[in-house]
Amino acid sequence: MKEAIDHFGKGDSALNGIIVCTPTFAHDPVIREAAEHGLHIFTEKPVDETAEKVSSLFDHCEKHNVKLCCGFQRRFDLTYKAVADAVRGGKIGKALSASIFFADHPCPPIEFLLTGGDIFMDLSAHDVDYIAWALNDEVSSVYATGSSSTEVLKNANVYDNATMVLSFSRGAIVTLTMSRSASYGYDQRCEIFGTEGLASVDNEFADSSIISNKGGVQQSRLKHSFPERFDAAFAKELDVFADCILDDTEWPIIKADCINTQKIADAARKSAELNEVIKL
Repeated sequence: MKEAIDHFGKGDSALNGIIVCTPTFAHDPVIREAAEHGLHIFTEKPVDETAEKVSSLFDHCEKHNVKLCCGFQRRFDLTYKAVADAVRGGKIGKALSASIFFADHPCPPIEFLLTGGDIFMDLSAHDVDYIAWALNDEVSSVYATGSSSTEVLKNANVYDNATMVLSFSRGAIVTLTMSRSASYGYDQRCEIFGTEGLASVDNEFADSSIISNKGGVQQSRLKHSFPERFDAAFAKELDVFADCILDDTEWPIIKADCINTQKIADAARKSAELNEVIKL
């Protein structure tokens, strides 16, 4: 990487920032080296594998006066944002509970699941960050459990299906159910129930056609995977990252958000190992 930065960091082609696309376990050296060259950094979640490492990387970037921008794409999706705005604006009254379902499609390769696909670290962060943001509240305790659908995963102590129960400080209870494989498409749903109503994010289909006949009612499959479901959100993230660099604006997801989300993922892993509630 050093050779690439040294090459592109000179003359008319000088870099202002980089986008980190390496696996999570490889983020640390890439982020540190970019910061030392004065480059602003965008990376998809999570910044690193533990809350302690996340905090250390933010400190390193602050030391070198560069922005570390972590992407949680739900915050940039129009539907997820509209639901969060409604909840934060009091349109469903006091939030009492939420039910979230995340099923991946297609199932990632076994090599990924065994080396970097921890379901709590790699998958839960999207919805944990989102629901904390939507409720404008902090998690007070976590209970998590999981299962492995194959002997290979079971022998490696890797879950590909899991459930988390998050208790929030103002009383809301959130259930997050996750799976690494949905045969029917990319399944992403969220319902937030309050004293005066319900706000929900429904699935998006490959197309909106509905065929009704004597054989029944038929609809298309769900969108294939995350590039199709969140394509506009990913583009919006990069637009905002460019604004941060060119206009010196602040990235909307702050250091504390990333650390808190990772603390919850860390607690979920511990909870599943010990089979007990972990208080934060």
